[in-house]
Amino acid sequence: MNAKNSKSDLQVRLARRLLQLVADGELAPGSHLREVELSERFGVSRTPVRATLSFLEGLGALEKQANKGFFVKSGNETALQLIGQLPKEDDEKVKEQIAKDWFDGKISREVSEGEIRNRYNLGKMTASRVLAALAEEGIMSRMPGYGWQFEPTLNSAAVHDESYDFRMILEPEAIQSPGFAYDPVKGAALRLRHQKILNSRQKPDLGEIIRLDEEFHEFIAQCSGNRFVAQCIAHQNRLRRLMEYHSLIDAGRLTGSCMEHIEILDHLAAGEHNRAADIMREHLHKAKEAAPEFGALAQAVEYLPD
Repeated sequence: MNAKNSKSDLQVRLARRLLQLVADGELAPGSHLREVELSERFGVSRTPVRATLSFLEGLGALEKQANKGFFVKSGNETALQLIGQLPKEDDEKVKEQIAKDWFDGKISREVSEGEIRNRYNLGKMTASRVLAALAEEGIMSRMPGYGWQFEPTLNSAAVHDESYDFRMILEPEAIQSPGFAYDPVKGAALRLRHQKILNSRQKPDLGEIIRLDEEFHEFIAQCSGNRFVAQCIAHQNRLRRLMEYHSLIDAGRLTGSCMEHIEILDHLAAGEHNRAADIMREHLHKAKEAAPEFGALAQAVEYLPD
């Protein structure tokens, strides 16, 4: 939409964060949105917040009541759909292009900031932001001086298998660890979102599926009560996100994956941790076996998500 494309990166970023709060259930339909509170929460002035609220009203996510202000109108499912429809920020586009070039072997493993600036025609501030974002996602890391290097990622069959072998060791054991404490409220919300995808007659949004898959595995890791487990799974998700940048992810195993997630959640809700761990191990093994044909990247192979 033209209206969406005319928005600044900051407004798009704020809109995404606000919609995510709705999607996560922190803001329910009918919640009153106050400019001052949002500006303090997001660390920005009231002017971009006001513009963002008007923008989201135009998308149907909010409603404005005379002399009262803005209120949340959409539910979490609609909020997730709107997040997927938001235009990408300029930094995000550059970041994805760099990630794709690394995945395709078009750029050296070690590069300088100057090389990145020249190759992608970036200013110094933009290059710094993009490189910092790639580092945060675990795709790149800073070297001494002005150098940067790409980290190992899931761009070969060997590394892909090693990733899933690692997860088959970690995630089932996390479920069986003494400190594991299942959160029934968040678990029920996740289960409902999976069930809605299975029940939908419409073609599912791939971005939504990927985020839901990430949230499921990070939820399990967080329930372990072990911060290092949570960090490891979050890092694995970031590595898999590079597959999304390259458009290798496809919904081929969607139904089976969602059903397995639901089965795991149901056993956890019933306190059957050992059975849930067994299903998690089988679930990850199936994902490993459904690996893409890395030797045929140029032919747009499909990736079957776990």
